[in-house]
Amino acid sequence: MKLEGKIAIVTAAGRGIGKAIALCLAEEGADVVANSFHEETTAKVTDEIKALGRRALAIPGDITKADMVLQVVEDTINEFGRVDIVVNNVGSRPMTSKPPGSSPLGRIEANWDAMYEQNLKATVLMCEAVAPHLMENKSGKIINISSIGGRAVVSEKLSIYGVASPPYSAMKAGLINYTWFLAERLGPYNINVNCVCPGIVNTDTWQATSKRVVENVPEFKEQDPREWFVGIAHGKYPDMFLPTPMRREQTVEDIGRAIVFLVSDDSRNITGQALNVDGGMIKS
Repeated sequence: MKLEGKIAIVTAAGRGIGKAIALCLAEEGADVVANSFHEETTAKVTDEIKALGRRALAIPGDITKADMVLQVVEDTINEFGRVDIVVNNVGSRPMTSKPPGSSPLGRIEANWDAMYEQNLKATVLMCEAVAPHLMENKSGKIINISSIGGRAVVSEKLSIYGVASPPYSAMKAGLINYTWFLAERLGPYNINVNCVCPGIVNTDTWQATSKRVVENVPEFKEQDPREWFVGIAHGKYPDMFLPTPMRREQTVEDIGRAIVFLVSDDSRNITGQALNVDGGMIKS
């Protein structure tokens, strides 16, 4: 197994991509510390990790808060003695509701603040918290989960439909830039820092988005949400989404397996990269 004996922290590991990452790491031999906002989802994923024969530690809580970040790092070191791998999966899609009683500018401010906290700030805090430990050990792997939304211009339609938004894309682009900076800073300490940019993955969030689109967008009325989602990969909406050469959607396991490679010794000379796992949708 590629990761036998390694200790990994995975944030937002309770469901979707984060859960798949945690399980893929465990399948390759890693012991996993799982953080998720809800206690129930955190406990469930750690039970599944233990069922694979690996050790697991559940630490539920809001990872956008500095105290929570420090607790995750400290509890991991207290429990396992070290940290080898950190996967910053925390993030969120655009807000779909408006803060009550807010002005138009206030709504914009709330949206940008929320996107910053979830998609950039939380990852920066975790990286800065764990970096001294990795530097002391002169070893480590950090993976930040960005998005193809951080690598392409968001169409106006996507923003209107709540599929993507300028603040979401801006934060994901900022995360790629921060990854470059961190790779340069930590490289001399034998620490690899990379970014993974998932494409169109059928998570709970995308399922809810698909349902919302077919209910509210006239041109997609009465279409099956699942069919609408699959149509993205098949290039049915070129004015909204770039065509996907592979003509298939990405799965949460696709993301998890890419990360297994990036945190293994097979990638020891790969750092400062942003890997698109998107079926070829983005070409840079």
